[in-house]
Amino acid sequence: MTVAPGRDMTNALVDRARGERERRSSGRSRASALFALAVVGGIGLLLALTVGGDPNEPPTCDDKTMTRGDVCVIYSSGSGGGSFSYDEMVDRRESSNTVMRGIGFGLAGLCAVLMIPVATRLDPSTPWGTPVAGACPRCGKPNRRERKTTHSISQGRTTYSYTGVVTLCTCGFSAVRRP
Repeated sequence: MTVAPGRDMTNALVDRARGERERRSSGRSRASALFALAVVGGIGLLLALTVGGDPNEPPTCDDKTMTRGDVCVIYSSGSGGGSFSYDEMVDRRESSNTVMRGIGFGLAGLCAVLMIPVATRLDPSTPWGTPVAGACPRCGKPNRRERKTTHSISQGRTTYSYTGVVTLCTCGFSAVRRP
């Protein structure tokens, strides 16, 4: 898609700003963000609660159940190789389970904490943009609001970004100026 700068970019910036305003006022932005955080938090809880098996179950070595007195030899190019006794294999399993549980609970906790600012910042009752002083040139009412908006177009490996301050009014008036 080839778009010449100028009037087409002005329309693209205005369309993008109107879309942002619509998503914000309809509550879709908040619902989408909260849903994404709930899914990621659920994955974290699932990870934390399902990692590891029965702690009383004996360890395995090469998919064979170990018994006391067995030694497991692990060949690894990193620092994880060596010979390990039954008790050392139990410790290895439990330490890896503890790390995964910590990651899972940390992820779930972070998502739970982030839900509060997301819910308040993306409140649909909060208007889009900041108020503009003076009356709208079209309707004469003080309903204009403005916000910095960016529209990007990728052509091959090159991405062109166009930024402008878009002013919108409830009557349909729109204007774009340089930031």
